[in-house]
Amino acid sequence: MDHTRCTIKAVIILAAVLLARNNVFANNTWESSLYQPGVDSIEIVRSALDGRSQLSYDCHKVLSQLLANHTDPDVLQYFDSWGRVGSGRIVGHSRYPGNYDECMHVKSSLLPQLKTKYCTASLTIPGSTPLQLGVCSPQQCTPEDLSQLYNISVQDTTVSVTCQSQDYKLPPGSIVTLTVVGLVILIAVAATVCEGIFQILKSRSESSGNDDSSSFSSMKNEFPLKYILCFSLYTNTLKTLSTSQPPGAIGCLNGIRVFLMTWVILIHSFIFNFMFISDYPQLQTDLMSQPATRVLLSLFLPIDSFFHLGGLLVTYHQLKSLAKTKPKVSSFFKSLPTLYLQRYIRLTPAYAFMILIWTSLMWYAWDGPYWIIPNPVRTMADTCVDKWYLNLLYVNNLFNPWFSCVGWSWYLANDMQYFLIAPFIVYAFYKSPKIGTAVCSGTILISTMASIGVSHQQGYPFVGEISAIYTFKANPYGEVLPFYFAPWVRYQPYGVGILSGFAVWKLKDMKYKLPQKYNILLWCAATCLCVSVVYAPHAAFMGRHVISMAENDIYNGFARLAWTVGASCVVISCSLGQGGWINEFLSWRIFVPLGKLSYCVYLIHLPVIYILALGARTGTYYSTLMFTKDVIAAIAFSYLMAIPFSLLFEVPFTNLNKLLNSTKPAANKQVKDEHNNGENCNANQNHSEKERLLTKKNLK
Repeated sequence: MDHTRCTIKAVIILAAVLLARNNVFANNTWESSLYQPGVDSIEIVRSALDGRSQLSYDCHKVLSQLLANHTDPDVLQYFDSWGRVGSGRIVGHSRYPGNYDECMHVKSSLLPQLKTKYCTASLTIPGSTPLQLGVCSPQQCTPEDLSQLYNISVQDTTVSVTCQSQDYKLPPGSIVTLTVVGLVILIAVAATVCEGIFQILKSRSESSGNDDSSSFSSMKNEFPLKYILCFSLYTNTLKTLSTSQPPGAIGCLNGIRVFLMTWVILIHSFIFNFMFISDYPQLQTDLMSQPATRVLLSLFLPIDSFFHLGGLLVTYHQLKSLAKTKPKVSSFFKSLPTLYLQRYIRLTPAYAFMILIWTSLMWYAWDGPYWIIPNPVRTMADTCVDKWYLNLLYVNNLFNPWFSCVGWSWYLANDMQYFLIAPFIVYAFYKSPKIGTAVCSGTILISTMASIGVSHQQGYPFVGEISAIYTFKANPYGEVLPFYFAPWVRYQPYGVGILSGFAVWKLKDMKYKLPQKYNILLWCAATCLCVSVVYAPHAAFMGRHVISMAENDIYNGFARLAWTVGASCVVISCSLGQGGWINEFLSWRIFVPLGKLSYCVYLIHLPVIYILALGARTGTYYSTLMFTKDVIAAIAFSYLMAIPFSLLFEVPFTNLNKLLNSTKPAANKQVKDEHNNGENCNANQNHSEKERLLTKKNLK
């Protein structure tokens, strides 16, 4: 009897445990159910085909065929490629893309007509982080069909599905772009072959003892050969990779250019890697909390440094030119159209080709689960198709720059607009240093007041981190022309660069050397100013200090000014040869060719980062080491890709520009040479006549 009672109790307890276990699983969250083997891609499809969903006929048919043959290894590859929730969900992992390449290469003899496409299902979870799962879909299924698959299997969530277009047929615009690029490459190859033939003939002539170098030079200067040879890859490569510098060049600027460009790539790599493929959000928080990362997150500093260098170089070179030509006011104004045209031709060809390639070919360059395509051409390139002319007119920064064509080119527009006013300020310096200083200081003051006013009006936060706390409503993105892009706000560094350029030109012209105590004072000022701009607001970055509107406006109004004044101290000291080992390092000859590539590196570095970041096959569990590796790869590939880009689309057009500008002086020189040759011929004739008379006299 007792044995029977014990048995009954054990059965009741076991039943209660099993019932409780079933209730736990029934009430468990859907996220936990996704870990169970029963809820996988096969079960999701089976649930959708049991009559509860309203799939389209074609989609229902092909999914039924796949499910009926799911034991076949080739068909099982289709189901295996789907993304499934894995480990790390609790610590913030949200992307499970599955296996993109496995999905795209599904082939089965049982279903020979099967064609697949890669899709991403975004599941909005109440009270949790949104989840992204890779879905391998038959071509017959629409995003709405795939949404129903998850709506049936996963309850209480909002599902949206986007699919990548697999139509890789090039549209007419892409074909035209390929034709134009191919034509430029063909001209470059033809020019290189011609150059090689000339070099071979010249070497043979010299080895045989016949010096026909003058005849070869005259042949190379014949039309149209002299224009074709501007595209010679051989000559242009030698020019680009040459480490020689013209007399009077400021050697340290090459190293500064390279380090600033590296800084820009570092920042953009951080933004895009963590925005698109990082699957470890805690690392982003950890990096932001480290003091060393403040340099990484000071987004405006490298661009402001480029503005500073632009103003400095324009002033330095124009003052050298004005000192040689000594033009009057009328001559100065007459020279402005030529000056602006040369600048436009110098920058625009490479810029235009980059826009053309970005718009028409970029989205065919790679693929993968993170590649931004619902449609390869009409995504980010929409604005380029409609408003490319704003970029070529260098006014794209004035028309909703957050969504402009080739978004990072706003810097080029600002720089070109500053260049329009720079010659007038430089000429004022040439006529009277006091007037020039007053005018330049006035423009800097106006820009400073504009920075404070725009910052206050827009509420633009100088701290972008989530942890920052403000006493006002921060608004970094809501304005049509935000604080970050406005040319009247970003002018401060350019104006300081103009002042620095005048100081460098004057001091080098005087061959002046700073006393040691003043040189040390310059470096102390540079260190204090630059370190203060980067690290003074660290407590605010970490959320330990509440930022008031006044503090925000003061920082936005004066931080750029302080940074560029500190940078000017460094440049002035190094340009006078008093920068010690820092100047020696920045003036290292290896930086000369790398500095020449800076413009093309800036143009193409973001497409390179896009390919490296968005071409990833899986979400990256980022660590500091992994991020460092990706940054090094982005820097290396950017410079490597900039070499052929510069040789094809920048240097040849720079050569053409110089050739066209030298045509008129060459003609004048030819006339002068002919006149001199005529005088020489007359002199030779007179000399021969004297010799004849002298000989006749001696004979007598």
